[in-house]
Amino acid sequence: MRISVDTKIYAVIGDPIAQSLSPQLHNGLFKETGVDALYLPIAVKSEDLQKLVDGFRLMNFGGFNITKPHKMEIIKVLDQLDPLAEKIGAVNTVVYRNGKMVGYNTDGFGFIKSLETKIAKIPKDELTILILGCGGAVKSVAMALADWGIKKVIIANRTAEKAAALANLINESWPGKAQAIGMAPEALKKAVDEATVVVNGTSLGMADSPLQSPLPKELLKKELLVYDMIYSPPVTQLLKDGKKVGAQTQNGLDMLLYQGLLAFELWTGIFPDPVVGKKLLEEGIAGIK
Repeated sequence: MRISVDTKIYAVIGDPIAQSLSPQLHNGLFKETGVDALYLPIAVKSEDLQKLVDGFRLMNFGGFNITKPHKMEIIKVLDQLDPLAEKIGAVNTVVYRNGKMVGYNTDGFGFIKSLETKIAKIPKDELTILILGCGGAVKSVAMALADWGIKKVIIANRTAEKAAALANLINESWPGKAQAIGMAPEALKKAVDEATVVVNGTSLGMADSPLQSPLPKELLKKELLVYDMIYSPPVTQLLKDGKKVGAQTQNGLDMLLYQGLLAFELWTGIFPDPVVGKKLLEEGIAGIK
């Protein structure tokens, strides 16, 4: 692309950063939509966040994404937070607007948008969603679901105290929306029977544990939507088990897509074509292999 003094700069920051698909997505979308902008991957240590953001303020800068491990630490160097991002306590998108760095969290929106067509016939206030795990992505998604207005989110984690702490945090802002359980078979069975959607938010099933699943396959049933936040590999052991019982299944690629599309809209005012965005991500994944 041709770069001029008018070219707006965007970035993704993290440590490490080489694995990020965001440059593939956003540079492709800038070209597709005709926006004069460039998106860069920038590796940065936590102790240098302030200096980096101060440097952004001196440039023709539009905003940036944040990935591991800076989603919480970045808050300290921002000027303002979106209300939901403030409750979540983590930011993955920053908009530089009117001289202020404003933080948002689009992870939960990405999850909800990826889910909507699969559960279109079910009123959201009748939805119970079981999420396995208790990491940063789970926190963002669980809070966004509560804010969206589902009936209940059940959080299951090997360390029950962590699940309880997250459920309590959710219930402070959205009373009665969250429940915490451990990973005991009886508790899991009861939660699966109550749920419409079961979500893996753990790392089990990734390339280093391809045969592992966070949920015993005998608990799955065809009435469920079985959702895995992992997108590489595209079909995890959990999704294989779900398909065997006739359940709907979905991986995390659409969540990645829609959180990126919302960030693009926050920066430019344009919500890009999801079909184009997904093709860009799939090309990026193919290029990594």
